Amino acid sequence: MKKLAVLPISLFAALALTACGDDSSSGPDNTPPSSGIEQPGSSDGTDPTSSAGPEGTLPGTSSDGIELSSSSIAPVDPGTTSSGSTTPTVEFTTEAVALPDMGCVTEPVTFGSGVKVTCNGEFAGNILDDSDTSPFDPNAAAYTSFVSIKKVFAALQPTDKAVFILRHAHRTASTDVDGVLTGLGYEQAISVGKQIASTEDVKYWHSEIPRTQQTCMAIAQGRGQTTFSHMALKDLNGGWFEKDHAKIEEYNATVSSSYDVVSRWAYNEYPDPTVNYDEGFYDLMERGTQFMNEIIIAQVAAQSRISVVVSHDQMLYPLTIFATSRLLEMKHHEDKSWLNFLAGVAVIIHADGSVKYVPVMGLDEGTVQS
Repeated sequence: MKKLAVLPISLFAALALTACGDDSSSGPDNTPPSSGIEQPGSSDGTDPTSSAGPEGTLPGTSSDGIELSSSSIAPVDPGTTSSGSTTPTVEFTTEAVALPDMGCVTEPVTFGSGVKVTCNGEFAGNILDDSDTSPFDPNAAAYTSFVSIKKVFAALQPTDKAVFILRHAHRTASTDVDGVLTGLGYEQAISVGKQIASTEDVKYWHSEIPRTQQTCMAIAQGRGQTTFSHMALKDLNGGWFEKDHAKIEEYNATVSSSYDVVSRWAYNEYPDPTVNYDEGFYDLMERGTQFMNEIIIAQVAAQSRISVVVSHDQMLYPLTIFATSRLLEMKHHEDKSWLNFLAGVAVIIHADGSVKYVPVMGLDEGTVQS
């Protein structure tokens, strides 16, 4: 069993917050996500069954109307990069790894493989290991389901570069800037760090919202680091795929869930084939290509062989769909499935310059029912 160390309050107070690019939730999210959680009456205690699904009012504003930052990079033709061949200068902040004491302890679950998390004497949730024993094929032409981060990391070649782009860990109920990680969230992120543990230097990128930085720090602790180098990036706040917020609000007014709007746009599936949401959103494939070229390949991967990027689900839900060319089944408009905490995309850059996208999960499931 273990406890978490103390985090200086000034660490996150110094973080400049310009917007709340966050995820959304159809209900209170200060309780464990449904994936891998024991039901009342089980041997490891009882738990609520809230969703890990969408936070805030997606897209454009948070649930309290805080406007999201617009991207600092304008759309360009797919396949081009504004930075050319010059590696950009990046000023990383180096912090000591020190997590707040959330009063959490872990112990093995009584079934399967994983740990039970108890915080301040109350059951917080389970962190279960991936039960899929099938091998990961690093040469597959495409991936239609999530792969554990551990498998992908283990398959990397010494000449590969890898960027893991993940949603933050489990948070408190607030979807705004004051929504921070729960004790369960810290433990989830620590477990992800253990899956990519090595002696190699890793650099971290996150949004300007504190819970993404907290997730990075916990991943660093899980890797065994005593310090971590990190940078806040405005383009990770959210709203990357949004072109006209007013139009999106019009779309939202015609459906029961604004998340169905995002889902239908991302998968290009509409009840009426003469109606689409293209006036509100950029083209998914073009805008996704731009993000990968302009930010992930040209900026992030240029700084370190292994990088961790932590953002929010309104950014990563469509990005993951883009990365799998819409082959991944995560259609909220059909079955309410949504991106789980600590799931997202691994970008693998081979020595010959070829790039492979793999949908990855840090927990035992890549999706949840929102």
